[in-house]
Amino acid sequence: MACLEQHEIQSLVALSNPYQQLDRLAGRLKGGDVVILACGPSLSDYAPDELERLLAGRCVMAVKQAFDVVPELVDFQILNTWNSQRYDYSRRRPFIIRETAIGDPPVFGEADLELTVARPSALSEQLAIRQNFADYTFDRQIDRPWGPGVLYEIGFYLALHLGAGRIITLGWDVGVRASSIMPHFYDRPNPRKTALLHRSMAIRSLHERNRFRHDAGVLYNKPRIIADEVDACIAASEGWHRYLQEQGVELIVVSSGSLVSPSIRRARLEDLIVPEPVAAAVQRCQA
Repeated sequence: MACLEQHEIQSLVALSNPYQQLDRLAGRLKGGDVVILACGPSLSDYAPDELERLLAGRCVMAVKQAFDVVPELVDFQILNTWNSQRYDYSRRRPFIIRETAIGDPPVFGEADLELTVARPSALSEQLAIRQNFADYTFDRQIDRPWGPGVLYEIGFYLALHLGAGRIITLGWDVGVRASSIMPHFYDRPNPRKTALLHRSMAIRSLHERNRFRHDAGVLYNKPRIIADEVDACIAASEGWHRYLQEQGVELIVVSSGSLVSPSIRRARLEDLIVPEPVAAAVQRCQA
């Protein structure tokens, strides 16, 4: 069982007004943990059943496809328009937050809180470069900065808004230095999906092509990675560490191969979290 009960998510969805939704979430955790599952290869360091045992009753935030690893435990799923796909919410539906920038390619699927990302005119305006983290807390504005990356644009800010005392990340690997390749935990050959992607190229309209890919369950809107972005994100990880520390929040990395700043504490998930009875965990989370 996840931290938010289904009726609480439905209540948030029913509000529809983004300011009211964020007000409802403000300070909810009162110093508790937020576990963020990102899509780096190290998310596979733990089997799904291990994560289910360790994270039961915790506040879990999943970046995009990380939702599929432990769908019944995810409270918040955070999306943007890149590396999109269709998700199966039949087992449990999280609260879905999606951000979009003007000019982004079309995307389909559900979202409960829609946010806008400013598109800077230069790379020097990225949050990772400027590191003006305090300017984009949700109590100041709901428009999102250009990170790059949904973890920097939404994930850490949402955890801070919830009142987290610790942010524990798994799968936050950043990428590969001096490379245009961004590895993910789900990277593996799939002939059926490759054939569907090839078939979709015959569709001339980008809108209809993306609709076909979404309905077919294949990944679409793969982004172009700028090689220097990885170094910028590595440097920004140290800035995030300092900023969150100033707010009284400890940032911890579980990922074995992460390139984030060495000043950020590394630990094993089982050393950070003592599994507790699910009923007690949920009661603590809702207190």
